[in-house]
Amino acid sequence: MPILTTQSPRALALFVSFILISPTFIWAAPPGTPSLFPSAASNDGTTNRDDGDKEGQQRFTDELLKMTEFFDTTLPGTLQKYNLVLNFSPRLPDVRNREFIRFPFTLRYGLREKWEIYSRITPFSPNPLNAGREHRWGLGEISLGVRHDIGRLDGIFDKVTLGLEARTPLGQPPIEITDWYTHVTPYINTSRSLSCIPYTTLYFNLGYERSLDTPSHRAPPAEVVRRHVFNFTPSILYMPGEFGGSFEYSFRYIEDDEIGCHLGHEFKAGPIWDVPRRRTRSWGLPGKWQVDLAYRVTLEEGRSLSQGVSVRVDWRTTIREVFSKKAYEKVPHP
Repeated sequence: MPILTTQSPRALALFVSFILISPTFIWAAPPGTPSLFPSAASNDGTTNRDDGDKEGQQRFTDELLKMTEFFDTTLPGTLQKYNLVLNFSPRLPDVRNREFIRFPFTLRYGLREKWEIYSRITPFSPNPLNAGREHRWGLGEISLGVRHDIGRLDGIFDKVTLGLEARTPLGQPPIEITDWYTHVTPYINTSRSLSCIPYTTLYFNLGYERSLDTPSHRAPPAEVVRRHVFNFTPSILYMPGEFGGSFEYSFRYIEDDEIGCHLGHEFKAGPIWDVPRRRTRSWGLPGKWQVDLAYRVTLEEGRSLSQGVSVRVDWRTTIREVFSKKAYEKVPHP
């Protein structure tokens, strides 16, 4: 029987504490916090609190669960304070390519106005279609991060967000998940709407990932090469409605112990389906769903060309929806 172990108890304790403590803020806001769902007036001039609360909650949830990323592009912005969002994005290509399947999920919490903290864990399970040495269970790795929205940069960007993230392995996961080093990444995410092209937004992601030795952890396998990566990713998102498309280019300046300093490039282009909530509610599915499909080409000096099709399914929901029976009831599509 496979045994799930971890040699990073402090990191795991932090993640568990985050899960246990955060829901208290979304269920009970501090005294004096204004209502998020104002009531509405009925036709006869009286207040229809139920209808107003329902409509206001629907609008608020739609705003809370709007798109936050596509492939390697993270959109700027932070959650409103005291709100908690769960993001789940299974790695479907693992079913065909790996001996395991990854199920990463992220918890995002609005700490205060324009400040957000988040934690991501990447557990994995055996792939029923493929067997081999890595056909096993594990916790993968954990990430802890903080984001700050500094707002608009007049004349240049509509939104600018600064962030810092650290991720570290839990136990001894496959090196395809993590290289057993701890990675620290300061980054910046920006956006600018293109007035000359309707429904189109230009994004820039900039970050530097530094690899550090993981405390109290075994040395990485011999085939693992330590890498420090400077990454610059401009991308374009065109979303006139629920269907749209994206083009993404990643420029990488890489320093490793095998090749030395060299360059890498990656291109992704394809359609995006930002599934409307009214459609998924008619299927009895809670939350917000997003499906990305892209053709990928990766070039890196000293390594062979890599290309293929990338598929990404993303599910965003709130803790309330997860534990609400009404969220799983089918609502007729208008």
